[in-house]
Amino acid sequence: MNHVSEWTSPAPRAVGDIEGVDAGTGLRLLSGLVDEVVWLDHCPAVSASFQSAPAWLRHEPVSAWQPLPEPPPGLRPCPPDPRRVCVSFAPEHGDNARTWARTHGYRLLAPDAGVTAWAADKISATRLFAEAGVPVPPFLVIPATGREPAEAYWSGRWPQAVAQRAENNLIGRGTVLVDGPSDLRALLEAWPDEPVKLSRFAPGISLTVTACAGPDRTVVSAVSHQLVGLPGLGASWGAHCGNQLVGPDDLPEGLYGQARAAAYRVGEILRGRGFRGVFGLDLVEEGGRLRAVEVNPRFQTVVSLVQAAEGAAGLLPTLGLHVLSFLLPALPPPAAGRLPVGVRHSQLVVHARTDAVALRLPPTGRYRRDGRTVAGPLHGPPVLSRLADDEALWWAVTRSGPVTPGQELALLQLPRPVAGLQPRPRLGPGASAWITALAPDAGQAGGHARKDDRNAGQDDDRCTEDEQPPLRMDERRMREAGRHAVNLVIGRMTAPGSRPPCHAPSPDALRAALDEPLPEHGTHDLPGLLDHITERALAEATRLDHPRCFAFVPSTGNFPAVLADALASAYLSVPGAWLVGAGPTQIELTTLRWLKAFLGLPDDHGGLFVSGGSTANLTCMAVARDHRLDGRSQAHARLYCSSQAHPSVAQAAHLLGFTREQLTVLPPDDDLRLDAGALAERIGRDRRAGLRPFAVVATLGTTGTGTVDPLDRVADVCQEEGLWLHVDGAHGAAVAGTSRGRHLRNALGRADSLTVDPHKWLFQPYEIGCVLLRRPELLPETFGVARHALDQGYLRPAHPVAPAGKEVNLSDYGPQQSRGLRALKLWLSLKTFGAGAFRQAIEQGAALAEYAAGLVEADPELELVTPPSLAVLTFRYRPRDAPAAWDADAAQAHISRRVCADGGAVLLTTTVRGATVLRMCTINPTSTRADAAYVLDLVTRYGHDARHEI
Repeated sequence: MNHVSEWTSPAPRAVGDIEGVDAGTGLRLLSGLVDEVVWLDHCPAVSASFQSAPAWLRHEPVSAWQPLPEPPPGLRPCPPDPRRVCVSFAPEHGDNARTWARTHGYRLLAPDAGVTAWAADKISATRLFAEAGVPVPPFLVIPATGREPAEAYWSGRWPQAVAQRAENNLIGRGTVLVDGPSDLRALLEAWPDEPVKLSRFAPGISLTVTACAGPDRTVVSAVSHQLVGLPGLGASWGAHCGNQLVGPDDLPEGLYGQARAAAYRVGEILRGRGFRGVFGLDLVEEGGRLRAVEVNPRFQTVVSLVQAAEGAAGLLPTLGLHVLSFLLPALPPPAAGRLPVGVRHSQLVVHARTDAVALRLPPTGRYRRDGRTVAGPLHGPPVLSRLADDEALWWAVTRSGPVTPGQELALLQLPRPVAGLQPRPRLGPGASAWITALAPDAGQAGGHARKDDRNAGQDDDRCTEDEQPPLRMDERRMREAGRHAVNLVIGRMTAPGSRPPCHAPSPDALRAALDEPLPEHGTHDLPGLLDHITERALAEATRLDHPRCFAFVPSTGNFPAVLADALASAYLSVPGAWLVGAGPTQIELTTLRWLKAFLGLPDDHGGLFVSGGSTANLTCMAVARDHRLDGRSQAHARLYCSSQAHPSVAQAAHLLGFTREQLTVLPPDDDLRLDAGALAERIGRDRRAGLRPFAVVATLGTTGTGTVDPLDRVADVCQEEGLWLHVDGAHGAAVAGTSRGRHLRNALGRADSLTVDPHKWLFQPYEIGCVLLRRPELLPETFGVARHALDQGYLRPAHPVAPAGKEVNLSDYGPQQSRGLRALKLWLSLKTFGAGAFRQAIEQGAALAEYAAGLVEADPELELVTPPSLAVLTFRYRPRDAPAAWDADAAQAHISRRVCADGGAVLLTTTVRGATVLRMCTINPTSTRADAAYVLDLVTRYGHDARHEI
């Protein structure tokens, strides 16, 4: 990393708010030196702002972005006349200005091309700043050839970075905000064979200082707040979207002086290299200090604002100072003027956001806005300094016809600030109203809003969009926030190991960061809110998808599923009543059919998607109760499960009105499975006691050890006794879709009901569970709205009217009327990757558990407690030379805490046969053998410590 030491601002040569040359002195000198000065640019804003307008100054529409005007017939190139000069906005971007000057016999007053190229290059400019003693954000340069992977250049200490091409690009295409290694990787692929500067992103206020390097000194003029990448105005984040003048009292203490001092230092280095003329220095605030970002060795659009301020302060406008810097051996004596109170002009540069066609843009001129109407162009010259509060200047740049992203459409100038003095602000409603009125599709391309046909809105300070209905955003803001959100998602999903997996901050810290009063007024900065909530809340949690998170049964998610959730939310998809959500309902039915096919279940099975395994178990047991007990008293009913069953089974029994005694919890067999023989014996004993057994819950993949109950034997018992068999396969049912789990399919087909959790071993984001029944028609018998004696008249229009079986109301199949389209994420994942990829991922997790178990058995200090089952294994640290007082249970808990505190992994404990053990679950398809070995190494390392600390 390259750092420039902090610096102390030297006192500028002139005092006061704005520095330059006395207007009268400068004009007299210019009148004796020139007969004509021609401003060459596609827009006359700069020359028009030279007030009072001298007779020798005129404008020609010549720029690098438009074809040269055809010269008069027979005109031959003329020798340059030293009293006829021309000035170009940016001659280094093309030959048009030089060609025009040569053809018409004018002397082009432009800085030396070699010095310009050196200063404008964003990489070589760092040497300029170092020589000037002006600090820059920490940076590194990625070479054009022989590059390492993007991760090698990414600093984990930088929350964000800015990547810049060496080229100084006027529309911001050479500056990109980078959120992580994946962004950087894509950018380097887009910018091959050229060096790239990567700098730490400084989030503070952006400033531009306008100055002129003369033959004997640097003159520093005004400071402006640079507006960068405003939504709806710029084609990219780095695009220049305007400026607004500021004074010393507008900025935090000391920044104004720092800005001017930095420009003076840079100007002196440029001047020493032979540079003459106007330049702009872009700075950004970080921690109360300004850091240089780039230098623009040419005229800038902001000069039109600067000249209005200089004129009001009695100084020669910058354009005249530029001419004098080329024609005189020394500049006239320095002068300083106070920046007049209230001179806070601003301007907005409107770019095309997309490929489009610009039609009927308003002509250049002065416009007046009165409430809901805009009138103009008005008579009189377009002079910024003479605008009334309700007026603005509109400078049309493009002509009617096709436009490309980044192309400048127009320049809008106002006599007041357009946005708050803050980083990347939002436009105030007044400025938004002007753009809406003059260019209703500003930021894209569009037609001219005629008088009385557009609502220009009212000026106020609230952060609400002009003329937007409540709870709505304009398209540009939605697109910007949407792109930002997707980038956050991609950054999160492409760097699963970028943060420690175990993270549980204190309640006090989170309360301080997130507990706040109810917001009465909103904000324009939705991307900023997304960043805030991502960093302060969503990231403040354990990373369940980290490749070394081996705790619980972690969900890993996948990108298509994330997009599916967003789409389902946007379309308000409700697979409840067919009338309301026919398409979403069919997606759920199709996805259910796919899931049945994946598990090898018969076609006549059916069900619905729910929030997760707990709700699925509750739903299935409610149907079992209604079907097996036939509505009779459940006082003597009995439900059976193993002590290894999931706690949601007991919770469901409680919610269904069963007492603790009615849930019979049987001890497991030696293999921690539901003992089928003990089950049959207990059912017989309960019947003889006058009780009513009605259902059994078997588990396909217990949470503690991944154990699979003997499903076929339990199914035999249930068949013989006439009991409902529910299989809780929340974790393990997915293995039936693979070759190693194919033997389970017969038993699953015999179960009356089955729970599957796709957000476990089918790699979906939360929430998505599934209920599957052998007789799905029993679901509406329990949950159908029509069977309940409450007012449902308003729902009757949603009841199916087609022949039975043609329309399906899934709200009759479960406890929810309003249901989200959970199925879409699984549907889109299966369509994107194919079922084969899911089978491979499941097999990979199971194989990794077997590999980890082999490492445990090979280590003399580790003891395998339960063999790997459905990607779960348990083990203990057990040293051969353990002291007599060795507390093995405390040691395992100690090791788990130390592993988590280490930051590299998450490994928790469970209880097996009364003993505390370490538990590892390896379902994450991004976890590798190296990750498993790493965690086991941590176990033995902290196990050694435990011998002395326990």
